[in-house]
Amino acid sequence: MKKHFLLYLLFALCFSCKESPNDNPPAPSKGGGGGPTGPFVSTAVVPIRSDVVDQCFQGNGLKDVHPRLFFTAADIARVKATGQSDAFATGTYNDVLAKADAVLTAPLLGYGLDGAGLRITNIHTFSNEQLPYLVLAYQFTKDPKYALRCWQQLDRMCAFPDWGANRHFLDAGIAAKGVAMAYDGLYDYLTPAQRTQLVTAVRTFVLEPGKTQIETSSGGFKWYLTNDNWNGICHGGMISAALAMYETDPAFMSQVVAICANGTKKYMDSLEPDGASEEGMSYWSYGLSNTVLAFDAMKRILSTTYGLTDGNGFRKTGWFPFNVSGPVGTATMGDDYIYSGKDNKFLSYFWFAKHLNDPGLARAQYDAASARNASRPVKMNGWLDLLYYDRQLVNQGSAASFPLNGYVRGIDYLYVQENNTSDQALYVAMHGGDNNASHGHLDAGSFYLQALGETWAQGNLGAENPYPRDYFTNSGPSYTAPATTVAGTRGRFYYYRVRTEGKNCLVFNPDARPEQTPTGVATVAAQQADNTGGFYVLNLADVYTRDVTAYKRGIKLNRSSGIVTVQDEFTPVRGSTVYWLMHSPATDGLLISTDGQTATMTKNGKTYYAVIKAPAGARFTKVDRSTSTINYLPETAPIFAGIMASENTPNQWYGKLQIKLDALAPNVPTTIRVDFVKAATATTPALTALNSWTTSN
Repeated sequence: MKKHFLLYLLFALCFSCKESPNDNPPAPSKGGGGGPTGPFVSTAVVPIRSDVVDQCFQGNGLKDVHPRLFFTAADIARVKATGQSDAFATGTYNDVLAKADAVLTAPLLGYGLDGAGLRITNIHTFSNEQLPYLVLAYQFTKDPKYALRCWQQLDRMCAFPDWGANRHFLDAGIAAKGVAMAYDGLYDYLTPAQRTQLVTAVRTFVLEPGKTQIETSSGGFKWYLTNDNWNGICHGGMISAALAMYETDPAFMSQVVAICANGTKKYMDSLEPDGASEEGMSYWSYGLSNTVLAFDAMKRILSTTYGLTDGNGFRKTGWFPFNVSGPVGTATMGDDYIYSGKDNKFLSYFWFAKHLNDPGLARAQYDAASARNASRPVKMNGWLDLLYYDRQLVNQGSAASFPLNGYVRGIDYLYVQENNTSDQALYVAMHGGDNNASHGHLDAGSFYLQALGETWAQGNLGAENPYPRDYFTNSGPSYTAPATTVAGTRGRFYYYRVRTEGKNCLVFNPDARPEQTPTGVATVAAQQADNTGGFYVLNLADVYTRDVTAYKRGIKLNRSSGIVTVQDEFTPVRGSTVYWLMHSPATDGLLISTDGQTATMTKNGKTYYAVIKAPAGARFTKVDRSTSTINYLPETAPIFAGIMASENTPNQWYGKLQIKLDALAPNVPTTIRVDFVKAATATTPALTALNSWTTSN
């Protein structure tokens, strides 16, 4: 996956992963594997040196033992027995074999770059979508047809001109993880010559260039300085490969492990304090599902993760998908997919519960997977779940009771929920934080709304997929440029899904520029929760510096009345046009009252209402969803009609409910309040300023 804003900030970073001659971590404990003083356990923590890694490898007693990386022979026997007898696991076990069988007749994959001229797509396809199934199928059945097919692709991959190390190192990291799994999992099948071929390829295409880039601060993209998914995937892939092939050159491999373990800490620190990833769910999953495999290998082979999994953020991160999910969906933020509907809610991984010995998390993952996949034969979250599923740990856990109000720091996601026992519950949420987050969009203040078992307001429409060539280009004019209706450099902020007009936000004076400053930060200004309900208020002035002198947005849910409120208070710096926007999958058949004050929304036979409480005279209008038209605002549609022709994928499932205010006077405070109610006749509370909000007024 690619990056964006960090690309032009990386050179300002000063983190270094080089070994220091002054590092003096605690020595490993004595005794060796199963020795007279008990099992070997290292007490060293990052930063570490290569000699510490080697002491751990020699002391833990797995030299010349394969498989050992992500599973042992005993693990395979246990997983196989579970997969054939446990109803929850059987579907995934059978799916592994079915997917492996499908690969047997698929054509071998060749070398080639994606449309952006960066990514070797087939490396990702093979390493993520084929190789694990072939290796596991071989382990489960010992049928050489799976190992042969895996080797045939590996042999072809070894003949590629490169694995992307000097162009797009993520490819190299993914390749290293895959080859490590194959080398270890097919060790008894591979000939000595084939093993040597794989070791040579991994060293040449990944480990040596990666180590050099880290040590010399070189390479086109300094992935080793980031704190996001690239960091974990690339460092983790190198660690896994080095540990799988350790005996081939202990001096070199121990250096790789040490330098990469040290470098991974920056990624782990990014999960503080609540275990959230600012990149959203798909990148949380992509980054950590690869990283934890390296941690598992370290724990197995070296006895330790050198403290990398001990931080509070990491210990909480297995709960992250649950903390940003409502009754019928998981929040989408930035360059993510859409997880709308209870059958599409995002899942965690059993690895976290297993590693942390957390029965509650194991039970939460089991219950969530069972509910989401109730009608599907495959219950688990892929083959990774199959490896680390522990029914005994699940049975020890109690059903989770999630908070009814939440502020998830690190991604700055705020929510209030009516109850946590029904998928019909009311749920309102809002995204704040840093617009400059990795893979972030201009979405500060965008709100999400679920009720009656349906999604009514979708705060983010996801990313363009696949990423266009210019998707991470810094488009012009800039946020601070003079007002203009002339398009400049095409790039990220021209794409509808990235722009603020593609969110559930306010847009001031729309033109060719970004509507929010890409470097702005939305902060929590107020919050309150009790049995009656809860609310959160964001200060958004920093993300709208061009257009306002003050701006706050609040979300509130009153459990007694069943009323959800979204309220904006702002002061324009000049005469302004302002749009209030809500993207919704419920615009088909949406009816607006003759006075424009009430919108009646219907979805799947259910009815929900939006009511304008302020300002007086404001009116709703509707914009229908379209399979062909991109719903830019009337002011921006002519600007982007030419330069963005055929560049956006139509948002065919989402129309808009909107309010337009014209000719707002400069320096005059304005309030927009919209209430959401279950009945058109519901009595809504009187207008109250945000600084006087309580949970009940």
